Amino acid sequence: MNQARCLQVCLTALFLLVLVAAGPASAAPAPPNSRPITSDPSTPTPMPTLSPTPTLDPAVKFVEVWSCDLFGPAEVQGYRLVCPNGTFLDFYISDGFIKGDHWELKGKNWDSFPNSAVTTAPGPVILFGQPGRVYTYGGPSPLDAYVECTYIHGINIFPASSFIIFASDAAACAVTPDPVRSRINRTP
Repeated sequence: MNQARCLQVCLTALFLLVLVAAGPASAAPAPPNSRPITSDPSTPTPMPTLSPTPTLDPAVKFVEVWSCDLFGPAEVQGYRLVCPNGTFLDFYISDGFIKGDHWELKGKNWDSFPNSAVTTAPGPVILFGQPGRVYTYGGPSPLDAYVECTYIHGINIFPASSFIIFASDAAACAVTPDPVRSRINRTP
């Protein structure tokens, strides 16, 4: 499956997961604040096409889509990404469901030459902005980055969700979400 189609299927799966999670309160416990979105080719449910999807760097080998689900404007969701033999990590964000919400991702790579990047969601539902990118600048492997997802402003109806795409030239990356924290968004 090509990356663009995989991304479309993953975003559709996230949409369906959030719809199910938004059902009656007595139906299930609250969903986690972040979850990976994967595609299952054996599922009989037809997947609608979500667009537009971002154009990925041709060097990208690893792509994973996550949700960032926040239950208030002061929450921050963090992700640690370790990408053996990766030289860069791109991260994109899109508003999930309510037109007018704006989201932000801040990322930092720690190695011999630390660097950071910031990107935001343009606001319309399912529209990814330009990626934020952190590099290793030839430093030692693995690329070890931290990315924070925050709600910066908008409609202010919670819970609110966004979609995140992580992409790297590494063959694989380990993505570990942190517990959600209530604080002013800061990246060290």
